[in-house]
Amino acid sequence: MMKKRITAIMLTAAMAAGLLAGCGGADNSKKLVIWTNMQVETDTIQQYADEWGKESGYTVEVINETPSVQQFAQAVNSPSGPDAVVGFPNDQLADYVNAGMAAEVPDGMYEDADFSEAAIQACYVDGTRYAAPLAVESIALFYNTDKVSEVPATWEELVEVAKENGGVQFDATSIYYDLGFVRAAGGYIFQYTDGAYDVSDIGLANEGAVEAYSFINDLCNVDHLVSADVTADIARSNFQNGETAFYIGGPWDIDGFESAGVPFQITEMPTFRGGDFVTPVGTQVSFVSAKSKKQEAAWDFIMYLIDNGGMGLYEAGDRIPAKLSDQENDEIQQNEYSKAFIAQINKGEPMPTVSEMGQLWSIHVNNIRSMWLGELDPQAAAENIVAQLKEAAAIMDAGK
Repeated sequence: MMKKRITAIMLTAAMAAGLLAGCGGADNSKKLVIWTNMQVETDTIQQYADEWGKESGYTVEVINETPSVQQFAQAVNSPSGPDAVVGFPNDQLADYVNAGMAAEVPDGMYEDADFSEAAIQACYVDGTRYAAPLAVESIALFYNTDKVSEVPATWEELVEVAKENGGVQFDATSIYYDLGFVRAAGGYIFQYTDGAYDVSDIGLANEGAVEAYSFINDLCNVDHLVSADVTADIARSNFQNGETAFYIGGPWDIDGFESAGVPFQITEMPTFRGGDFVTPVGTQVSFVSAKSKKQEAAWDFIMYLIDNGGMGLYEAGDRIPAKLSDQENDEIQQNEYSKAFIAQINKGEPMPTVSEMGQLWSIHVNNIRSMWLGELDPQAAAENIVAQLKEAAAIMDAGK
């Protein structure tokens, strides 16, 4: 009798274990949940996920999601939480790393030399790789071909042409657009060495940076080409309406200009003070959740997408692949717009992948506006930017 009871108990336990496995254990062990910031390309990513799933035996669910760090931290603790994120803006990566949410890239996962230099730089945080690069973008110079027959090679020449013929507009209060002037003249945001940024070494008030800010001040107060009223949206609208000859914008502007019938072309940025105009390169990166129990599979899918999906994403949403071999594809090389952006990307760099970068945006805008109002000269504006950024960084550190 006792043996029968023991056998019954063991059989019941075995059945319960089988039911639990059927409810989620077995299925979930071969399922990946992928979040992506790429809304237009979500269906395309799902197609590649399905292809990879057939080869690997996994089921993959791709979800368009743009979470905060806090939302992500909550989600990864759920059985249905994300195992990885693909197509994610690199300037937010450091926040996830600092929160312990991103896993390091395993050794040998990919070769840095196979990708645009700026895209690789975007994947490092404090000298360690935490992501893989998927797609890249930057800004370049648009010009109205009815107004401009030959694009000036230098910014100094461009200003003279613009003053006589249609003007040039962009959001000149933003470090996103002003970085090229600063970098060409020898300034920098945070010093970058061996894959890491030194946030205590800020180069926005050195001699080159001050020279750049002097030029930006003249664009407003001497040449009368830009002002605090000219936002990125207004600059885009004025170029689309044929009012301005030159405009600084990105791939996201092309469809609107083509639909409006604007006669335009795109070229890499003119030099400034003899140096390359180093524009910010945005990289859509992919990383694996440090909390995922399927990290190996997640990395395998990410590399499958990078190796096989570059052109599919380009066709779906005009995303320029970060992989150099894809950039040489005939379809891309025959597109003059894409070629211009790739040329500029190869001269660019990412915005610093550090949490402190988030503090600079408003500080920069406010000080440029004060400079234009005559409240600060370029030297004082530059020094103010550095002082305020250091103060903001110190407050961040104190709160950690």
